[in-house]
Amino acid sequence: MSDTTSRQCTVSGGSASTEAQFTDMRSAAARLGATGGQTGYLRRQVLGIAACLPEKSAILSPGSAVDIAQQVAGLTLNLTALGLHMEFTASTLRWSATVYELTDTAQRALLAAVNVATAPARLSGDLAVDAVVAAAEHPWSASTLSWDKGPWAGAVTSHLQQQLINDPALVDGLVPWTGAGVWVAGSAAAALGDVYGQAPDALQHAASWFSPSAAVGDFAATHHLLAPPPAQDFEGQIAWLLAVGRSLGYFDDTRPLAVTQTREQHRRTRKRQLSDVTAAAADVEHRSGADGSVLLVRRVVGADGTGAWVVAIPGTSHWPLRSDHGPSNTAANLATMAGASSSLYPAVDKALTAAMKESGVQPGTEPVLVTGHSQGGIVAARLAVDDGFRTKFDVREVVTDGSPIDRIPIPDDVHVLSIENNHDIVPELDGTAVPDSMHRVDVRCEAPPGEHLHTVIDAHDASRYTRSAGELTIDSDDQLAQWYSRNSRFLDGSETDYEFDLRRP
Repeated sequence: MSDTTSRQCTVSGGSASTEAQFTDMRSAAARLGATGGQTGYLRRQVLGIAACLPEKSAILSPGSAVDIAQQVAGLTLNLTALGLHMEFTASTLRWSATVYELTDTAQRALLAAVNVATAPARLSGDLAVDAVVAAAEHPWSASTLSWDKGPWAGAVTSHLQQQLINDPALVDGLVPWTGAGVWVAGSAAAALGDVYGQAPDALQHAASWFSPSAAVGDFAATHHLLAPPPAQDFEGQIAWLLAVGRSLGYFDDTRPLAVTQTREQHRRTRKRQLSDVTAAAADVEHRSGADGSVLLVRRVVGADGTGAWVVAIPGTSHWPLRSDHGPSNTAANLATMAGASSSLYPAVDKALTAAMKESGVQPGTEPVLVTGHSQGGIVAARLAVDDGFRTKFDVREVVTDGSPIDRIPIPDDVHVLSIENNHDIVPELDGTAVPDSMHRVDVRCEAPPGEHLHTVIDAHDASRYTRSAGELTIDSDDQLAQWYSRNSRFLDGSETDYEFDLRRP
């Protein structure tokens, strides 16, 4: 994969992706093949012209006729050779592109397999080192070893966080192992449920006093627990965990959200940067919480009078097991990662529709950019693939920062710019590599100069992502220059901001 560097950030994908290079090779092959076919046509035309020469000319000037015949023969032979050479080169290019593509795919698969295979050993090694270091700092005793209050446990946790910051790919490698664990535990619980559900009531009651597994069997039988999908079905497993949680009364997301416009603000013409887009997402996230979420819908009108829309979706604002008034929560995280329905999707639709109506704009007539940090980016990506939303609105761009969206199959006609902190584990939670695609650009940044990361939360902070995005200007990279050129309509012009409160009744 070709990449370029912008100070603390590395940009890859887009027109520099291997997919783009393979496409260029195949396009060149197609042009060569077409030109080779045209030489065949020219050869036939030359032969046709030669056949039309007067027969008397050969009698009156036999020497000239021989010369013409030789020239025609040479020309046709040269054209034939040229055509064959072009078609051979075209075939070689096509085969080369296929071989290179297969090799690149194999290399990616091998690197991913090595990461997965070594992840448990790396984690065990990290834990062992962390335990030794913590023991040196805090001599073992009954009080220091207390996991909830002891300094030893706190030191181990701190050191482990630093290891994860230094090696975020470890999380990526552990995802398949976690999926395997979910499959084994869930399948065992479902099997216990089948056995327990068929046992006599008296035996069930007696067993519940002696075996913890009986409690699991009782739960599985009562809730008709099914075995989870295999580890390869990442979204299916998340959906299974979501269903199990909901059977216990957690992660409720069945009530539609109330969508209320709270503010409208107009600004004169200004010129914005990519960092302003990520700053809008960070701002709505910081102002969201247990009482509700804030959604920003912005219309930008350019000098030519045409409009474009930016929708900033908040990331996770809090982590309750039982849903409250704020929809940007744990339930939304699980639902969006699973590809399941979420109350946030129709709420964003409703807010954007209301803002367009107030502006006198028919949905679908002006382009839309959706953006978000973390969970907000997942929601933005899901909306970009939602048939109903795409049919109603002209979604052109997605901008995410710190969001695990690599598994989401975003259509080729929607451009994606993903910003990831090199030390942030959250984008790795989907357990798959960044797609190498012409319509997806990935930017990986170090922490801004002078900033230190002490916890995994520091690496995922929305404001830190905005500061990193401040480096991503039109002059810093060819891919970013293309992004700015394509998206000036979302950045430059007079603005009207519509803010909405999203609240679960």
